[in-house]
Amino acid sequence: MTNVDTKPPGGRTATGSATARAGGRPGRVLRRLSLGLAFLLLAACGGGYWYYQHLNANFQAGQRNLSEADGARTAPNAAGQTPLNILLIGTDNRGSAKNVALGGSADDAGRPGLADVQMLLHVSADRSNASLVSIPRDTLVDIPACKSEDGRQSYPAVSKRMINEALARGGPGCLVGTWAKLTNLYVDHYMMIDFAGVVDMADAVGGVPVCVNMNLYDRYQPKIGGTGLKLPKGTSVVKGEQALQWLRTRDAWGDDIGRTKAQHLYLSSMVRELKASGTLGDPAGLMRLAETASRSISLDKDLADLKRLYDLGSDLRKVPTERITTLTAPTVTAPSDENRLELKQPDSGQIWQLLHADRPLDGKGPATGGSAPTAPAPPSAAPDPSVSAVSPATVAIAVQNASGVERRATEVRAALAAKGFTEAATTANGTPRETTRLSYPPAEAAGARAVAAALGLPQSALHEGGAKAELVLAIGADWPSGTGFPVATPPTGLPRSAEAVTADDDRNCMTVNPQGGTYTY
Repeated sequence: MTNVDTKPPGGRTATGSATARAGGRPGRVLRRLSLGLAFLLLAACGGGYWYYQHLNANFQAGQRNLSEADGARTAPNAAGQTPLNILLIGTDNRGSAKNVALGGSADDAGRPGLADVQMLLHVSADRSNASLVSIPRDTLVDIPACKSEDGRQSYPAVSKRMINEALARGGPGCLVGTWAKLTNLYVDHYMMIDFAGVVDMADAVGGVPVCVNMNLYDRYQPKIGGTGLKLPKGTSVVKGEQALQWLRTRDAWGDDIGRTKAQHLYLSSMVRELKASGTLGDPAGLMRLAETASRSISLDKDLADLKRLYDLGSDLRKVPTERITTLTAPTVTAPSDENRLELKQPDSGQIWQLLHADRPLDGKGPATGGSAPTAPAPPSAAPDPSVSAVSPATVAIAVQNASGVERRATEVRAALAAKGFTEAATTANGTPRETTRLSYPPAEAAGARAVAAALGLPQSALHEGGAKAELVLAIGADWPSGTGFPVATPPTGLPRSAEAVTADDDRNCMTVNPQGGTYTY
């Protein structure tokens, strides 16, 4: 994949450094801030309250979810606790002069931002562990229908589009809906940061240690790429624009997967640095950090309040650094485009199932939440008026055997007919596939959900945008027998394709790729 940049420092990816403030020990910032404000309130007779209101006024807030998809919550555990999912977003929006200066031409200033960094922070129900899962920006996914923040514009559902485009279709609330559709996880909150915010936050925390295994010069070349990042072999402390260069560098690591790993290492290092440094204990430094943070991030309306952030920080500070796991969802090259990726199945689906079941991704303990879907919940898990209004006899559906097992299409068609879907018919066998898929045109969405409910199909099996006017059910190898889709057994660990790293590991150095347009010195 070629990474072309319009001007130094290169790249198009904004950072996800907001994640370090949202996940793990950086949440202590908010708790300490509240203690500091209490001290000011006693000392200045109301001055602390004024500052509290001042910081609240800095936040940019939007609706949590603007999409038709909203995922499924995990049931509470015996103590009444539930897991927490926060979508952390880095945008390349050039909406200000500072952002243009840091990452693009003035011609880009008016365009919607792309979510070139996105990570889901999952915090366990008992707050004993947390996981940070990324999806590379070039991954092709189905983006559900969405509306703009003001409700004046609607965006139709689209298939096989890069996941970073979802942000431009209405804002972070639309990206939340895309993750909900993809994973069937309920996303509680979002946090978003842009180029300028990355630089300001890196300066506010005093810099972040990063490591490379050899001298690195990711030289900027017009119309080719590069960020201008120059680092000696070993550990360096990056801050300001150099931190942005680190987070946007791609070719020096080989590909987008390498870039995501570099971002994970940066965030893990920030967690360790904030924990070990005196920043959180220094009132002046703490106030500078709080001021910068409140101006640098955008939040959903439910979270855009210092008290709520304090409560969140109190929860996050309970998670030990060594129990914070970072990983990238496994991907493969997209068959439709060698320059794009698709999520590897069933591996990625296994990760979502682990999160649904609230199982720690570091493998150090059992599930800590309550009951959860063992696979993405079928549409029938919640009442849907559009499904109940569908007459099964009016739904035309072609049933195709792609399982490799004889007579599967005939068996499932008969089961559908018994449930009133008399317009179901078998068709020629399809190309063998691992997973079952129900494709449907946009106008037949309600009918597709009715079929899925009748057969117990998971949400992940539904794909809008079929080439035909009717529904097409391709039975995959994951449904070799029976007339109801089998309920999966919850996985107990990560697939082999997922490379997980814990936040307390300070031995990780990025491996430089000399063939990626990188120049050593």
